[in-house]
Amino acid sequence: MLKILTALKDIPEAALAALKGHEVHELKNRASLVGRVSHGDYHLVLADGIAAMVANIKSADPRTEVVLVGGSDEEGVEAIKNGAFSFLKAPFASEMLAAIVDDIESLVEMRSETAMLEEQLDQKHQFAGIVGRNPRILDIISFIRRIAPYYRVVVITGETGTGKEVVARALHSQSARPDDPFVTSNCAGYVETLIESELFGHQKGSFTGAIQDKVGLFEAAREGALFLDEIGDLPLSFQPHLLRVLQNGEFRPVGSHRVFQSKCRIIAATSKDLKEEVRSGRFREDLFYRITPLVIDIPPLRERKDDIPLLSRFLLKRYSDQTKKQVNGISRPAQEMLLSHNWPGNVRELENVINQAVILTADSFVGPSHLPPYLRGPKAKQPTETTSLDRVVKRHIESVLEECRGNRSRASKLLGISRRALLRKIEKHAIKL
Repeated sequence: MLKILTALKDIPEAALAALKGHEVHELKNRASLVGRVSHGDYHLVLADGIAAMVANIKSADPRTEVVLVGGSDEEGVEAIKNGAFSFLKAPFASEMLAAIVDDIESLVEMRSETAMLEEQLDQKHQFAGIVGRNPRILDIISFIRRIAPYYRVVVITGETGTGKEVVARALHSQSARPDDPFVTSNCAGYVETLIESELFGHQKGSFTGAIQDKVGLFEAAREGALFLDEIGDLPLSFQPHLLRVLQNGEFRPVGSHRVFQSKCRIIAATSKDLKEEVRSGRFREDLFYRITPLVIDIPPLRERKDDIPLLSRFLLKRYSDQTKKQVNGISRPAQEMLLSHNWPGNVRELENVINQAVILTADSFVGPSHLPPYLRGPKAKQPTETTSLDRVVKRHIESVLEECRGNRSRASKLLGISRRALLRKIEKHAIKL
């Protein structure tokens, strides 16, 4: 059953007959049509004299189909160009409208099934905050599962904005002591003279300004994890002190004679090439070999564009919840713009774009106009070779069919859709059995 909004001066008998069995809402004031669509979750708008409003209706909710009734051929062509589903020239037979309504009902059913598949994909490809189905991301997840209970030191490498802290937190969450603290520290932000105090703590009176005892981050982490972000920027003068902790498991607060045991695990991260830092003399070779028995390298977003649909939906839900706005999705033109960009700022840049889009949109969908201008430029309109959402859905169906050895009835149950819907998708995506 469809939810239909009619905005007709006079509802023809043919329309009444064709719409029987559906939920029909009548609107008298066309001026409020776009606002009603943006908040009403309608499947179909059936109206006359609204050719110029079609684009605004589709912008308010791309899922709402528009059928223009009456008017000139020129108005009908304009409406179709702006996204209308169909144009009916008055007078018309009830069978003509009934056929259009049936087509829209089938389209709505397919969208619902696709949304269900997308949700299954999203849930399947989330792991402790990491979102992705790209093979390199799946390898990282597998590696985390294997080492999390046992590691003492891990280095995470990757460009700025790739999500190194997200991976570090996932590693800690899967460790033997996930309830112990996860303490973060940015090595690039330290004043060289105070770094020892920050990490190891100090005793009251040990230096000017030390007016009370201070617990360092190594002690604060207890038996949890200490995340040393941008370890490649660690001052050379302090590197022997860190090496000593890693070798002996001991440290001493500044001004104290008491030796403490370090019980925390170390997760270091860097956007620099540590081998190059060693060659240039900015990073100690012995420290390099001490911290790099286990390395996780995160690929930049431009090398995992097949994850953009998953990441976008994940971020859209996050920021929709935060802003308490009901933003249901991202339009296909906007998705293509996201896929065509190379993302020099990686996942962090994508986060900022989706956050901004959710704030800007007054509609239930994010469209191209809600994206930053640099994404809407000439390069963004060029065809992209990246994996589209349709291909992601196709691959998921293929994997389920393979798991079921081609048994379509069993596969449809696993997918949560009807057998008829599965057959349509097999045909649509040209899936070979």
